[in-house]
Amino acid sequence: MKKLLLVIDMINGFVKEGALADKQINNITPNIIKLIEECINNNDDIISIQEGHDKNSKEFENFPAHCILGTEEAELIEELVPYKDKMKLIRKNSTCGFITNEFMKYIQENKDKITEVVLTGCCTDLCVMNFALPLKTYINEHNLDIKVIIYKNAVETYNSPMHNRDEYNEMAFKIMKQNGIVLK
Repeated sequence: MKKLLLVIDMINGFVKEGALADKQINNITPNIIKLIEECINNNDDIISIQEGHDKNSKEFENFPAHCILGTEEAELIEELVPYKDKMKLIRKNSTCGFITNEFMKYIQENKDKITEVVLTGCCTDLCVMNFALPLKTYINEHNLDIKVIIYKNAVETYNSPMHNRDEYNEMAFKIMKQNGIVLK
């Protein structure tokens, strides 16, 4: 049995540069690196879920253009590049990486081998929560014995005048906890 570590959207377009970047998100990177190194040492699986849009993405009706494939914004942050070869890359074209064909195939093939899934990355109230909730629903639907865990020091969201970081983090944590996701 093994753990699966998900590193969600730790890419330049959310952490370093671009319309949706918040450099404060990078504060969680050392905590994510510790979890990555632990998984490498335990021979656990690591998947990097990364947004990558084409120029006509439907998501741009809700959010400014961001993380367009072929740009620096869609690339893994430099701090995580040394671990790139240890992570399976799954691209997504929405705020929910769970529904990608690649992840659905992975979870179906490994659901009897995984004992816990740890989610890290950004943004807590969007891409992390949008992954965690359907994952937990899938686990419940199939009566699987898999814990879904979020280390609060390894997820973060952005701050803006209409989006208070602390408030939205706390709201997301409450919703996820209510749905059976373990917060540490």
